[in-house]
Amino acid sequence: MKFKCIKNDLQELVQHANNFTTTKNINTVLQNLFIEAEGNTITIKSTNLQTAFTGKFETEIIESGTTTVPAKKLLEILKELPDGNIIDAEFTGSKLVIKSGKSIFTLSTISPEYFPTVSEIVPEYFIRLKSDVFKSMLEKVNFCISNDHSKVEYTGGHIKVFGNKIELSAADFQKIAIAESKFDEEFSDEFTINVPKKTVNELIKLLDYSEYVEIETDKKQALFKINNITIYTKLIEKYIQSLSKLFDIQPKITVSIHKESFLNSVKRVSTLTSDITHAAVFSFNTDKLDIYSLETEYGQGYESIEGITYEGEPIEIILNTKHVIEVMNHINTEYFTMKMIGRKNPVLFYPDEDWYKYLLTPISIERRI
Repeated sequence: MKFKCIKNDLQELVQHANNFTTTKNINTVLQNLFIEAEGNTITIKSTNLQTAFTGKFETEIIESGTTTVPAKKLLEILKELPDGNIIDAEFTGSKLVIKSGKSIFTLSTISPEYFPTVSEIVPEYFIRLKSDVFKSMLEKVNFCISNDHSKVEYTGGHIKVFGNKIELSAADFQKIAIAESKFDEEFSDEFTINVPKKTVNELIKLLDYSEYVEIETDKKQALFKINNITIYTKLIEKYIQSLSKLFDIQPKITVSIHKESFLNSVKRVSTLTSDITHAAVFSFNTDKLDIYSLETEYGQGYESIEGITYEGEPIEIILNTKHVIEVMNHINTEYFTMKMIGRKNPVLFYPDEDWYKYLLTPISIERRI
């Protein structure tokens, strides 16, 4: 194998491919990248057996061939070379020799016959949507995906397609996020898949590479095709049921608040909340909102926001300020609406945009008098 390419073209794919390798498996080939030179195309693959990356770019191929090389070391080499440099790469039978300018590097290889192949997908379902729309939806829900693997269904982002709609949702045990969009056409086959958090994180990084993303799935595995890049992932085969129904309430209290004023107040009060609960009291009245932390060993913080638009009886509710700040950081509108039933019921957050929404559960704490 022998090829010539521009350093930036190779580094871009190697950088993304490196995120799909693993050092946690005794099979060292999983730390390597599979490199194939054929025709006028370089193909780079990587996998950790749960997810896999395939990327391609065109360049000058002098001699066809395949090999595998350590992903991390190849990436470190490429990062140190100047942008725009020409790279000459040649596989000598046991080593990959990389030359650029006055630099020469020799990388150890493992035979490509040991590199695992991912399972074939016979797609039962297919959708195509704009990458920027899909990325925005993923970003709105990603922070609500749980890291607690005791309930595996909470460790992924749900993608649900029904009619002419796509719904993304995620939940841990204290917060829920839902984002929705519409297709130009209606799909006759409804389906739901649960995509692991690591895959969601990588998709967010890659979706800028193409105007559209294509998704193929058999509900056990999925392919995400983004221009010259294909992401394979195994899916979580358990689901959280009926998250959207939790938003179907008849609120007794509705309040509209200026987002930045609210966010800044919560941030200031949060400096004196408990390191464990991050709890603060949100006391709503007809024309103002008082926010104060529960007494801690450090003291207590207090803020008051006037000029809110409020409907309903006065209410005090205790929320985790860390979670409130997370929700606020994902709301893009100047104002948002909170809807509540009572102090022990979930609080709903609606931006002045109708395509995403959030839910937070209150904290049950007996307050000190």
